Amino acid sequence: MKATVKGRLLMRPTLLLVDDEPNMAWLLGQILGNEYNVCAASTGQEALSRMRTEKPDLALVDMRLGQEDGLQVLQELRKTDPSMPVIVLTAYATVKSAVEAMKAGAFDYVPKPFDPDELKLTLSRALAHARLSRRVEELERELRRRYGQADLVAVSPQMLKVLAMAEKVAPSDAPVLIMGESGTGKEVVARAIHALGPRHAGPFVAVNCAALPESLLESELFGYEAGAFTGARTRKPGRFECAHGGTLLLDEVADMPPPLQAKILRVLEDGEVFPLGARKPCPVDVRVVSCTNRDLPGEVQRGTFREDLYFRLAVIPLRIPPLRERQEDIPLLAQHFVKSFSEKYGKHVQLSPEALNTLQRYPWPGNVRELRNLIEQMVILAEKEVLEPVDFPPHIVRPSRATEPERQSAPCSGPPAAAEPGDPPFPGPPPPAEASLRQARLYAEWWAIREALRATGGNRTRAARILGISRRALLQKLKTMPGGHLPS
Repeated sequence: MKATVKGRLLMRPTLLLVDDEPNMAWLLGQILGNEYNVCAASTGQEALSRMRTEKPDLALVDMRLGQEDGLQVLQELRKTDPSMPVIVLTAYATVKSAVEAMKAGAFDYVPKPFDPDELKLTLSRALAHARLSRRVEELERELRRRYGQADLVAVSPQMLKVLAMAEKVAPSDAPVLIMGESGTGKEVVARAIHALGPRHAGPFVAVNCAALPESLLESELFGYEAGAFTGARTRKPGRFECAHGGTLLLDEVADMPPPLQAKILRVLEDGEVFPLGARKPCPVDVRVVSCTNRDLPGEVQRGTFREDLYFRLAVIPLRIPPLRERQEDIPLLAQHFVKSFSEKYGKHVQLSPEALNTLQRYPWPGNVRELRNLIEQMVILAEKEVLEPVDFPPHIVRPSRATEPERQSAPCSGPPAAAEPGDPPFPGPPPPAEASLRQARLYAEWWAIREALRATGGNRTRAARILGISRRALLQKLKTMPGGHLPS
């Protein structure tokens, strides 16, 4: 299980091969021996025994195992270790067998006879996928322990800096102003600050200053006495009173009307509120955390927000970067949301590596909220267990030109898909008006191939599956495409 390279002891991942052909174990040992520790089993029972003793990182299962059904073995392995990716080997590479394998929880399938490079690529992607899943679980446990929740999954330096600052200021009672675009997770960070602080046992009360009309906002914040106005039959405590001993979140604070800003400032300075219709103030003890998606210093300069209130709220300013500026967080967040919604809706859904790459290339103008909503939608609508780029809405796979400047300015975590031979020189359908019927047909075919290759990150095997043709047929079409010219 161990290999020594230049004096260093390295651990190779263990691959469990379940195949009743002895020659296959020898062949895979020759092909993969430098990268994997291959342990073989010829029956399902032996495979389960190997699972307990060898603790494999991934498995390769033949669909035909003598009298046994490889699909049943796959299901047993998945029951024993749901986190271990299983790749299916089949000489019967039909759509039906592939669908059955995917429904049973297979990560992917490799047709026999297989290409060694394609097999290595599939295994490395499965291994990377499993490591990412384990990393998500580790982060979730750590974030629940530290912040009381797991929706703060992050590995990017920018977001880790924000979380470190939140953790540092949480024990104090200082007001915190959290700034960032809509959907970046400002309220999630606010809840983390509350959970880490001395008021964690107290209430966390949020009020959206932009969602309530000016006439109602004051009564919502400060409450009212019975008879204060028509219809006020009983006393109602305001949000400040409800948050007594805890934290009050003023969401979208920049939208607070100027007259109310002066009253909020007075509450923060005096520690007491005057409910509508009250004759004496009511003392309150709250920590105030504010959120805004607007440039609050700019609002101060324009005179729409009080400067003294700004400095009172922004004792500790935090800025949450947009998702496009922390692309390394996208796969972790996507995996976290897939796991969460799969549990919620009683499904077992996964994202393929190509799907994760596609999500990472999208600029996410709606930030984490948009990603979360998309994943929930995809899990609800999923009819298979492994989601591919082709399952996403078109605007995710092919973002509009309106978002292109953001995508160019955002740091990319990986190289873009390489251009394939025969990429059409046109921006997209429809073909030129002067094209003949044959030209239009070839143009549409080339465009479909190009988009399939882009969606799969250049993986021709998966692109062929998306297009519904064999890999050999796809390679033949690529050879006949004269790059940069529409055929006559």
